[in-house]
Amino acid sequence: MTEISKGEGPPDPGRARRIEGVGKSPGPGPDRHTAPGPGTGSAADGTPSTGAGSSVGVGSSAGSGPAGEGTARPPHRIDPADGGWWADPIAPSTAPTAEAAAAVAGLGGTFEDLVYAGRGGARFAMAETVPHGYVLVEFARTGRGHFDLDSIDWDGRPAVDLGDSDTSRRFERRVMWCDNLYPLRFRVDCDDRAEWVIVIRPVAGVRPLGEAATGRGTEVLLHTGAAGELVSRLSPSKPHASLRVRGHGPRRPGAPAPSPAPLGTTYGPPLRATGRLPEGPLLVEVREADGDWSLEVREPRPREERRPGFWGRLFGRRGY
Repeated sequence: MTEISKGEGPPDPGRARRIEGVGKSPGPGPDRHTAPGPGTGSAADGTPSTGAGSSVGVGSSAGSGPAGEGTARPPHRIDPADGGWWADPIAPSTAPTAEAAAAVAGLGGTFEDLVYAGRGGARFAMAETVPHGYVLVEFARTGRGHFDLDSIDWDGRPAVDLGDSDTSRRFERRVMWCDNLYPLRFRVDCDDRAEWVIVIRPVAGVRPLGEAATGRGTEVLLHTGAAGELVSRLSPSKPHASLRVRGHGPRRPGAPAPSPAPLGTTYGPPLRATGRLPEGPLLVEVREADGDWSLEVREPRPREERRPGFWGRLFGRRGY
């Protein structure tokens, strides 16, 4: 497994810079060493890096020599235009509409798509620092073995569980909050033979939820309307299918991360769930979906028309 480590080594020639081990985040102390490459690099005082070619504490703990077919390959920045098995699923972020751009202004910043690739397990930091706010995290892998992705903090501890992927070459999409205090860091847990790609995008390009939306697999949409009810339905693609939808609202930079709002969860027939939908702007994340799904936004029902839950029926209460 490629590990985060101290020290510095020369970057590989060519467009993609291999990151075999990355030191800690900007801050005082001897753990951070910067060697700027082409473009604007990170300064020693912690100024964010904006150049794709800057090197941040590059070192190695995975050995040297070319990566074989069954050995790990250090994570490295790639250009989607170079092509590869991942080229077809990766599409550039779409330009947001004026309404969407205004709605997401308080949710996340704008930046160019960042694409990293590797093979096998790794811990690494991206050289670029994105604006604080929400970002989209997309990832795909080859093979059908175990695969799990987490973001990690500056000390290498798990921060955000981004989930797993059990389908080869299909992209999973998640949403994650990040601050601009340090570069994004990730831990990939998989077999050494599994190749993977991680794409970081701004949230401005997500499609609107509107009054209804359909899709397959994981997705992130933007809700800009009033509060209401969200009806989620799933057409399962396998036995024991599940559907889980949650919402991510605006938050203040540096504040503790609030838990996502549950919008609908179901793990068996009937594969339908109804949840309260807060007022927008809100990022609606289809976190789990084993098959085709549909989301429908309805006006909130009067309290007297709502069906009481289990405890309400038990104690004779009405409403939720």
